[in-house]
Amino acid sequence: MDRFALYYPHIHVRDDDWLKYAALYWPKMARIRPPGYPLQDSPAARELHAARWLFDLEPPAWAAVEVAEPFLELLREHGTTLRDRFGLDRIETWGLPLADAGFGNAGVYSAGREEPDEDDPSWLNPRFGYVHASRISEDLLDSAVDQGLALVRPGRGGIWAAMHPQLATVYMLALAEQIAAENCLHPITDQTLPHAAMSGWTVERLASVLLDDLPADASAARPTIEEAFAFLAFATVIPADLRNVPIEKILAIRAEFGSELDGFREFTADQVERLGAIDDVRDAGLYQEYLHSEVDREVRARLDDLDDCMRSAGLETARALANVRSVALPPMAAVAANAVGVTPALTVPAVVAGCVVGAPLQWRRRRRELAQESPVGYLFQLKRALGPDTLIDKLRRAWPL
Repeated sequence: MDRFALYYPHIHVRDDDWLKYAALYWPKMARIRPPGYPLQDSPAARELHAARWLFDLEPPAWAAVEVAEPFLELLREHGTTLRDRFGLDRIETWGLPLADAGFGNAGVYSAGREEPDEDDPSWLNPRFGYVHASRISEDLLDSAVDQGLALVRPGRGGIWAAMHPQLATVYMLALAEQIAAENCLHPITDQTLPHAAMSGWTVERLASVLLDDLPADASAARPTIEEAFAFLAFATVIPADLRNVPIEKILAIRAEFGSELDGFREFTADQVERLGAIDDVRDAGLYQEYLHSEVDREVRARLDDLDDCMRSAGLETARALANVRSVALPPMAAVAANAVGVTPALTVPAVVAGCVVGAPLQWRRRRRELAQESPVGYLFQLKRALGPDTLIDKLRRAWPL
Protein backbone atom coordinates (compact mmCIF):
# COMPACT_ATOMS: atom_id res chain seq x y z
CA MET A 1 0.00 0.00 0.00
CA ASP A 2 1.30 3.44 -0.94
CA ARG A 3 1.23 5.74 2.05
CA PHE A 4 -0.49 9.10 1.83
CA ALA A 5 1.42 12.21 2.90
CA LEU A 6 0.54 14.31 5.96
CA TYR A 7 1.24 18.03 5.67
CA TYR A 8 2.47 19.87 8.77
CA PRO A 9 2.75 22.15 10.73
CA HIS A 10 0.22 24.56 9.17
CA ILE A 11 -3.30 24.17 7.83
CA HIS A 12 -2.62 26.12 4.62
CA VAL A 13 0.32 25.17 2.43
CA ARG A 14 2.66 28.16 2.16
CA ASP A 15 4.56 27.27 -1.02
CA ASP A 16 2.60 26.48 -4.20
CA ASP A 17 5.72 25.28 -6.06
CA TRP A 18 6.35 22.76 -3.29
CA LEU A 19 2.67 21.76 -3.42
CA LYS A 20 2.90 21.01 -7.15
CA TYR A 21 5.99 18.86 -6.64
CA ALA A 22 4.19 16.99 -3.85
CA ALA A 23 1.17 16.42 -6.11
CA LEU A 24 3.43 14.95 -8.78
CA TYR A 25 4.67 12.27 -6.37
CA TRP A 26 2.39 11.46 -3.43
CA PRO A 27 -0.85 9.49 -3.99
CA LYS A 28 -2.74 11.96 -1.73
CA MET A 29 -1.98 14.45 1.02
CA ALA A 30 -3.85 15.03 4.26
CA ARG A 31 -3.70 18.13 6.42
CA ILE A 32 -4.84 18.58 10.02
CA ARG A 33 -7.80 20.95 9.89
CA PRO A 34 -9.91 21.75 12.95
CA PRO A 35 -13.66 21.32 12.36
CA GLY A 36 -15.26 24.47 11.06
CA TYR A 37 -11.96 26.22 10.35
CA PRO A 38 -12.50 28.61 7.39
CA LEU A 39 -10.15 27.92 4.52
CA GLN A 40 -8.18 30.56 2.63
CA ASP A 41 -6.40 28.24 0.19
CA SER A 42 -4.42 29.37 -2.81
CA PRO A 43 -6.04 28.62 -6.21
CA ALA A 44 -3.71 25.63 -6.66
CA ALA A 45 -4.63 24.20 -3.25
CA ARG A 46 -8.34 24.74 -3.96
CA GLU A 47 -8.06 22.75 -7.21
CA LEU A 48 -6.24 19.90 -5.47
CA HIS A 49 -8.78 19.95 -2.64
CA ALA A 50 -11.65 19.79 -5.13
CA ALA A 51 -9.94 16.85 -6.86
CA ARG A 52 -9.68 15.11 -3.44
CA TRP A 53 -5.90 14.85 -3.69
CA LEU A 54 -5.64 17.27 -0.76
CA PHE A 55 -8.05 16.27 2.00
CA ASP A 56 -8.79 17.36 5.55
CA LEU A 57 -8.20 15.33 8.69
CA GLU A 58 -9.80 16.46 11.93
CA PRO A 59 -7.35 16.56 14.87
CA PRO A 60 -7.94 13.17 16.53
CA ALA A 61 -8.57 13.44 20.27
CA TRP A 62 -6.55 10.29 20.97
CA ALA A 63 -3.43 11.82 19.38
CA ALA A 64 -3.65 14.95 21.53
CA VAL A 65 -3.98 12.79 24.66
CA GLU A 66 -1.00 10.57 23.75
CA VAL A 67 1.24 13.48 22.73
CA ALA A 68 0.35 15.30 25.96
CA GLU A 69 2.00 12.70 28.19
CA PRO A 70 5.68 13.56 27.55
CA PHE A 71 4.87 17.30 27.53
CA LEU A 72 3.12 17.07 30.90
CA GLU A 73 6.10 15.20 32.31
CA LEU A 74 8.40 17.85 30.87
CA LEU A 75 6.37 20.56 32.64
CA ARG A 76 6.60 18.67 35.93
CA GLU A 77 10.34 18.12 35.71
CA HIS A 78 11.50 21.36 34.07
CA GLY A 79 8.71 23.87 34.72
CA THR A 80 10.95 26.58 36.19
CA THR A 81 13.48 26.39 33.36
CA LEU A 82 10.70 26.42 30.78
CA ARG A 83 9.14 29.53 32.37
CA ASP A 84 12.49 31.32 32.44
CA ARG A 85 12.94 30.71 28.73
CA PHE A 86 9.43 30.63 27.29
CA GLY A 87 7.23 32.38 29.87
CA LEU A 88 4.71 34.81 28.42
CA ASP A 89 5.83 37.46 30.92
CA ARG A 90 9.24 37.37 29.23
CA ILE A 91 7.97 38.02 25.70
CA GLU A 92 10.06 41.20 25.44
CA THR A 93 13.20 39.12 25.95
CA TRP A 94 12.40 36.49 23.34
CA GLY A 95 14.27 38.49 20.72
CA LEU A 96 12.47 36.85 17.81
CA PRO A 97 12.15 38.56 14.45
CA LEU A 98 8.56 38.47 13.23
CA ALA A 99 9.56 36.21 10.35
CA ASP A 100 10.56 33.52 12.87
CA ALA A 101 7.36 33.74 14.89
CA GLY A 102 6.18 30.18 14.43
CA PHE A 103 2.77 30.05 12.78
CA GLY A 104 2.36 33.83 12.72
CA ASN A 105 -1.00 34.21 14.38
CA ALA A 106 -4.40 32.66 14.31
CA GLY A 107 -5.71 35.41 12.07
CA VAL A 108 -3.07 35.23 9.35
CA TYR A 109 -4.21 33.91 5.99
CA SER A 110 -2.23 31.70 3.61
CA ALA A 111 0.90 33.02 1.92
CA GLY A 112 0.10 35.92 -0.32
CA ARG A 113 -3.08 36.85 1.57
CA GLU A 114 -3.64 40.23 3.20
CA GLU A 115 -3.00 40.60 6.92
CA PRO A 116 -6.17 41.12 9.00
CA ASP A 117 -6.76 44.59 10.41
CA GLU A 118 -5.68 45.23 14.00
CA ASP A 119 -9.28 45.99 14.94
CA ASP A 120 -10.38 42.60 13.63
CA PRO A 121 -11.13 40.16 16.50
CA SER A 122 -8.86 37.60 14.82
CA TRP A 123 -5.81 39.84 15.27
CA LEU A 124 -3.41 38.44 17.85
CA ASN A 125 0.17 39.18 18.81
CA PRO A 126 2.33 38.16 15.83
CA ARG A 127 5.26 37.27 18.05
CA PHE A 128 3.41 34.25 19.38
CA GLY A 129 3.13 30.85 17.83
CA TYR A 130 -0.39 29.41 17.78
CA VAL A 131 -1.93 25.97 18.09
CA HIS A 132 -5.66 25.43 17.66
CA ALA A 133 -7.21 24.32 20.95
CA SER A 134 -8.72 21.24 19.27
CA ARG A 135 -5.19 19.94 18.78
CA ILE A 136 -4.22 20.04 22.47
CA SER A 137 -5.56 17.92 25.30
CA GLU A 138 -7.43 19.79 28.02
CA ASP A 139 -4.96 18.67 30.70
CA LEU A 140 -1.94 19.91 28.80
CA LEU A 141 -3.57 23.21 27.87
CA ASP A 142 -4.62 23.86 31.48
CA SER A 143 -1.12 23.06 32.77
CA ALA A 144 0.55 25.31 30.18
CA VAL A 145 -1.77 28.20 31.05
CA ASP A 146 -1.28 27.66 34.81
CA GLN A 147 2.50 27.80 34.39
CA GLY A 148 2.38 30.99 32.36
CA LEU A 149 3.51 29.30 29.14
CA ALA A 150 0.30 29.76 27.14
CA LEU A 151 -2.83 31.85 26.95
CA VAL A 152 -6.10 31.17 25.20
CA ARG A 153 -7.67 33.57 22.74
CA PRO A 154 -10.42 33.48 20.09
CA GLY A 155 -9.33 33.61 16.46
CA ARG A 156 -10.36 32.48 13.02
CA GLY A 157 -12.14 29.17 13.25
CA GLY A 158 -12.29 28.82 17.03
CA ILE A 159 -10.07 29.04 20.10
CA TRP A 160 -6.29 29.20 19.86
CA ALA A 161 -3.49 28.66 22.36
CA ALA A 162 -0.77 31.31 22.09
CA MET A 163 2.77 30.48 23.22
CA HIS A 164 6.43 30.89 22.36
CA PRO A 165 6.86 29.94 18.66
CA GLN A 166 9.40 27.24 19.50
CA LEU A 167 6.95 25.54 21.86
CA ALA A 168 4.22 25.69 19.20
CA THR A 169 6.52 24.28 16.52
CA VAL A 170 7.84 21.39 18.61
CA TYR A 171 4.33 20.49 19.76
CA MET A 172 3.02 20.39 16.19
CA LEU A 173 5.97 18.25 15.08
CA ALA A 174 5.24 15.76 17.85
CA LEU A 175 1.51 15.74 17.02
CA ALA A 176 2.13 15.23 13.30
CA GLU A 177 4.50 12.36 14.02
CA GLN A 178 1.97 10.64 16.29
CA ILE A 179 -0.90 10.98 13.82
CA ALA A 180 1.30 9.82 10.94
CA ALA A 181 2.67 6.80 12.81
CA GLU A 182 -0.80 5.52 13.72
CA ASN A 183 -2.35 6.10 10.27
CA CYS A 184 0.28 4.89 7.79
CA LEU A 185 1.00 8.49 6.75
CA HIS A 186 4.29 10.10 5.78
CA PRO A 187 4.75 13.55 7.39
CA ILE A 188 6.03 16.21 4.96
CA THR A 189 6.46 19.98 5.16
CA ASP A 190 7.27 22.96 2.97
CA GLN A 191 8.87 24.78 5.90
CA THR A 192 12.48 24.96 7.04
CA LEU A 193 12.19 23.66 10.59
CA PRO A 194 14.90 22.89 13.16
CA HIS A 195 13.60 19.33 13.55
CA ALA A 196 11.61 16.84 11.53
CA ALA A 197 8.39 15.07 12.54
CA MET A 198 10.30 11.78 12.51
CA SER A 199 12.48 12.19 15.57
CA GLY A 200 10.76 10.28 18.38
CA TRP A 201 9.51 12.82 20.93
CA THR A 202 10.38 11.38 24.34
CA VAL A 203 10.72 13.58 27.43
CA GLU A 204 14.50 13.44 27.05
CA ARG A 205 14.23 14.45 23.41
CA LEU A 206 11.90 17.35 24.27
CA ALA A 207 14.22 18.57 27.03
CA SER A 208 17.20 18.40 24.68
CA VAL A 209 15.44 20.33 21.91
CA LEU A 210 13.83 22.98 24.12
CA LEU A 211 16.30 23.48 26.94
CA ASP A 212 19.81 22.54 25.82
CA ASP A 213 21.81 25.38 24.28
CA LEU A 214 23.22 23.14 21.62
CA PRO A 215 23.37 23.83 17.88
CA ALA A 216 20.61 22.04 16.03
CA ASP A 217 21.63 18.70 14.60
CA ALA A 218 21.31 19.10 10.82
CA SER A 219 20.45 15.43 10.45
CA ALA A 220 17.30 15.94 12.56
CA ALA A 221 15.77 18.47 10.17
CA ARG A 222 16.62 17.01 6.77
CA PRO A 223 14.07 15.30 4.55
CA THR A 224 13.75 11.54 4.53
CA ILE A 225 15.60 9.48 1.91
CA GLU A 226 12.33 8.91 0.05
CA GLU A 227 11.52 12.64 -0.17
CA ALA A 228 15.08 13.62 -1.07
CA PHE A 229 15.54 10.88 -3.69
CA ALA A 230 12.19 11.60 -5.37
CA PHE A 231 12.68 15.36 -5.52
CA LEU A 232 16.27 15.08 -6.74
CA ALA A 233 15.06 12.70 -9.44
CA PHE A 234 12.39 15.24 -10.43
CA ALA A 235 15.07 17.93 -10.61
CA THR A 236 16.83 15.99 -13.37
CA VAL A 237 13.90 16.38 -15.78
CA ILE A 238 11.65 19.31 -14.86
CA PRO A 239 12.24 22.99 -14.10
CA ALA A 240 12.85 23.99 -10.49
CA ASP A 241 10.26 26.76 -10.76
CA LEU A 242 6.77 25.41 -11.40
CA ARG A 243 5.13 28.79 -10.85
CA ASN A 244 3.94 29.02 -14.44
CA VAL A 245 2.69 25.43 -14.63
CA PRO A 246 -1.09 25.45 -14.08
CA ILE A 247 -2.36 23.03 -11.48
CA GLU A 248 -4.75 21.61 -14.11
CA LYS A 249 -1.70 20.33 -15.98
CA ILE A 250 -0.39 18.65 -12.84
CA LEU A 251 -3.73 16.88 -12.38
CA ALA A 252 -3.78 15.88 -16.06
CA ILE A 253 -0.30 14.34 -15.75
CA ARG A 254 -1.40 12.33 -12.69
CA ALA A 255 -4.48 11.09 -14.56
CA GLU A 256 -2.68 10.18 -17.79
CA PHE A 257 0.49 8.62 -16.38
CA GLY A 258 -0.79 6.89 -13.26
CA SER A 259 0.79 3.54 -14.14
CA GLU A 260 4.19 5.19 -14.70
CA LEU A 261 3.86 7.01 -11.34
CA ASP A 262 3.12 3.72 -9.58
CA GLY A 263 6.23 2.20 -11.16
CA PHE A 264 8.38 5.15 -10.12
CA ARG A 265 7.12 5.01 -6.53
CA GLU A 266 7.94 1.28 -6.39
CA PHE A 267 11.39 2.04 -7.77
CA THR A 268 11.88 4.79 -5.16
CA ALA A 269 10.82 2.42 -2.36
CA ASP A 270 13.44 -0.07 -3.54
CA GLN A 271 16.07 2.67 -3.52
CA VAL A 272 15.10 3.74 0.01
CA GLU A 273 15.60 0.18 1.22
CA ARG A 274 18.92 -0.10 -0.59
CA LEU A 275 20.19 3.26 0.66
CA GLY A 276 19.24 2.80 4.31
CA ALA A 277 22.84 3.25 5.45
CA ILE A 278 22.85 6.85 4.22
CA ASP A 279 20.49 7.70 7.07
CA ASP A 280 23.42 7.18 9.44
CA VAL A 281 25.44 9.93 7.74
CA ARG A 282 25.39 12.86 10.13
CA ASP A 283 26.93 15.63 8.05
CA ALA A 284 24.31 17.35 5.85
CA GLY A 285 26.79 18.06 3.06
CA LEU A 286 27.87 14.43 2.79
CA TYR A 287 24.26 13.27 3.01
CA GLN A 288 23.42 15.43 -0.01
CA GLU A 289 26.47 14.27 -1.95
CA TYR A 290 25.63 10.61 -1.40
CA LEU A 291 22.08 11.17 -2.62
CA HIS A 292 23.17 13.20 -5.65
CA SER A 293 25.60 10.44 -6.55
CA GLU A 294 22.92 7.75 -6.27
CA VAL A 295 20.44 9.75 -8.33
CA ASP A 296 23.07 10.24 -11.04
CA ARG A 297 23.86 6.56 -11.06
CA GLU A 298 20.37 5.08 -10.72
CA VAL A 299 18.18 7.68 -12.42
CA ARG A 300 20.19 9.51 -15.07
CA ALA A 301 21.67 6.29 -16.46
CA ARG A 302 18.21 4.72 -16.76
CA LEU A 303 16.83 7.85 -18.39
CA ASP A 304 19.65 7.78 -20.95
CA ASP A 305 18.90 4.11 -21.68
CA LEU A 306 15.20 4.91 -22.08
CA ASP A 307 16.00 7.77 -24.47
CA ASP A 308 18.07 5.37 -26.55
CA CYS A 309 15.19 2.87 -26.62
CA MET A 310 12.77 5.60 -27.68
CA ARG A 311 15.03 6.66 -30.52
CA SER A 312 15.46 3.06 -31.63
CA ALA A 313 11.70 2.56 -31.64
CA GLY A 314 11.32 5.65 -33.81
CA LEU A 315 13.95 4.48 -36.24
CA GLU A 316 12.35 1.05 -36.51
CA THR A 317 9.03 2.68 -37.40
CA ALA A 318 10.69 4.89 -39.97
CA ARG A 319 12.53 1.93 -41.56
CA ALA A 320 9.29 -0.06 -41.70
CA LEU A 321 7.61 2.78 -43.54
CA ALA A 322 10.52 3.11 -45.97
CA ASN A 323 10.38 -0.61 -46.70
CA VAL A 324 6.67 -0.43 -47.60
CA ARG A 325 7.51 1.83 -50.52
CA SER A 326 9.63 -0.87 -52.16
CA VAL A 327 7.33 -3.84 -51.60
CA ALA A 328 5.25 -5.07 -54.59
CA LEU A 329 1.94 -6.78 -54.03
CA PRO A 330 2.20 -10.57 -54.04
CA PRO A 331 0.31 -12.38 -56.83
CA MET A 332 -2.64 -13.46 -54.68
CA ALA A 333 -3.11 -9.87 -53.42
CA ALA A 334 -3.06 -8.63 -57.04
CA VAL A 335 -5.75 -11.18 -57.98
CA ALA A 336 -7.88 -10.05 -55.02
CA ALA A 337 -7.48 -6.44 -56.05
CA ASN A 338 -8.64 -7.25 -59.59
CA ALA A 339 -11.63 -9.15 -58.22
CA VAL A 340 -12.97 -6.04 -56.45
CA GLY A 341 -12.19 -3.75 -59.35
CA VAL A 342 -9.05 -2.11 -57.93
CA THR A 343 -5.95 -2.16 -60.09
CA PRO A 344 -2.74 -3.37 -58.48
CA ALA A 345 -1.15 -0.06 -59.47
CA LEU A 346 -3.46 1.77 -57.04
CA THR A 347 -3.02 -0.54 -54.09
CA VAL A 348 0.66 0.16 -53.33
CA PRO A 349 0.10 3.93 -52.84
CA ALA A 350 -2.93 3.09 -50.71
CA VAL A 351 -0.86 0.79 -48.49
CA VAL A 352 1.83 3.43 -48.19
CA ALA A 353 -0.73 6.08 -47.29
CA GLY A 354 -2.21 3.80 -44.63
CA CYS A 355 1.21 3.24 -43.13
CA VAL A 356 2.01 6.97 -43.17
CA VAL A 357 -1.16 7.66 -41.23
CA GLY A 358 -0.74 4.75 -38.83
CA ALA A 359 3.00 4.91 -38.17
CA PRO A 360 2.95 7.83 -35.69
CA LEU A 361 0.18 6.11 -33.72
CA GLN A 362 2.15 2.86 -33.63
CA TRP A 363 5.24 4.71 -32.51
CA ARG A 364 3.39 6.55 -29.76
CA ARG A 365 1.93 3.26 -28.55
CA ARG A 366 5.37 1.69 -28.48
CA ARG A 367 6.80 4.72 -26.69
CA ARG A 368 4.10 4.43 -23.99
CA GLU A 369 4.88 0.74 -23.58
CA LEU A 370 8.58 1.49 -23.15
CA ALA A 371 7.82 4.18 -20.56
CA GLN A 372 5.54 1.86 -18.60
CA GLU A 373 8.20 -0.86 -18.61
CA SER A 374 10.93 1.46 -17.26
CA PRO A 375 11.15 2.38 -13.55
CA VAL A 376 11.95 5.95 -14.64
CA GLY A 377 9.26 6.10 -17.32
CA TYR A 378 7.32 8.59 -15.19
CA LEU A 379 10.31 10.95 -15.20
CA PHE A 380 10.49 10.63 -18.98
CA GLN A 381 6.83 11.60 -19.24
CA LEU A 382 7.37 14.54 -16.86
CA LYS A 383 10.24 15.78 -18.98
CA ARG A 384 8.05 15.69 -22.09
CA ALA A 385 5.10 17.32 -20.34
CA LEU A 386 6.88 19.99 -18.28
CA GLY A 387 10.37 20.43 -19.68
CA PRO A 388 11.17 23.28 -22.08
CA ASP A 389 10.39 22.33 -25.69
CA THR A 390 13.08 22.50 -28.34
CA LEU A 391 12.27 22.49 -32.06
CA ILE A 392 13.41 18.88 -32.36
CA ASP A 393 11.12 17.94 -29.42
CA LYS A 394 8.14 19.41 -31.25
CA LEU A 395 9.08 17.64 -34.47
CA ARG A 396 9.48 14.33 -32.67
CA ARG A 397 6.02 14.69 -31.19
CA ALA A 398 4.60 14.96 -34.67
CA TRP A 399 6.89 12.35 -36.22
CA PRO A 400 9.53 10.05 -34.74
CA LEU A 401 12.35 10.83 -37.18
